[in-house]
Amino acid sequence: MFSIAIRGFGSSIAREFSILYPSEEVFQISRGQTPPFDIRRYLICQGILYGKKRTDMSADEIFDTYQVNCHQMVDMCEKILENNDRARICVMGSESGFSGSYDECYADAKNILHHYVETTVIKPEQQLVCVAPTIIEDSGMTIRRTDSDNLNNKRRGHPKGRFLASREVARMIHFLLYEDEGYTTGTIIRMHGGMKKNDRHRL
Repeated sequence: MFSIAIRGFGSSIAREFSILYPSEEVFQISRGQTPPFDIRRYLICQGILYGKKRTDMSADEIFDTYQVNCHQMVDMCEKILENNDRARICVMGSESGFSGSYDECYADAKNILHHYVETTVIKPEQQLVCVAPTIIEDSGMTIRRTDSDNLNNKRRGHPKGRFLASREVARMIHFLLYEDEGYTTGTIIRMHGGMKKNDRHRL
């Protein structure tokens, strides 16, 4: 019996989740697949980051950014909430949705996703929560970034002296979906490690 369905299983967060909690049976939701509605827990952690200013992006890149980072995630949540009265859902947001980003469309998309989580009305036994991390050291998005000098400066200036690790995000997700009793809902869990607002800007 599956205990959780995950969209974005190839992400570093989903991989760490499977390593940390090997006893949890995972159903992998493929791209474009309708999610199953008979599973209690869902993690939606797909994402795409072009790393360009809005004015440098093509129309297709802008469309993809909003689709992958927000609209597809919202659509999946809506389907699950409509068909599963006991669904517990965690979606991946981003600190960029609060503080901005060099990729402005990515930040916009995450801001819209955050608003959706905070304003959606759910049933008593449902849960909808968002985890919004800052830069994740071992994520594909960070590894593929080309502004290494900028990243090194941010890392050195961080209050923790490092960036977030995928395993830390995976542990937070597990707590919310498995240990919390569902009262933590309709909210965004920000994981920025104590960075001040001015330092978080334009991650």
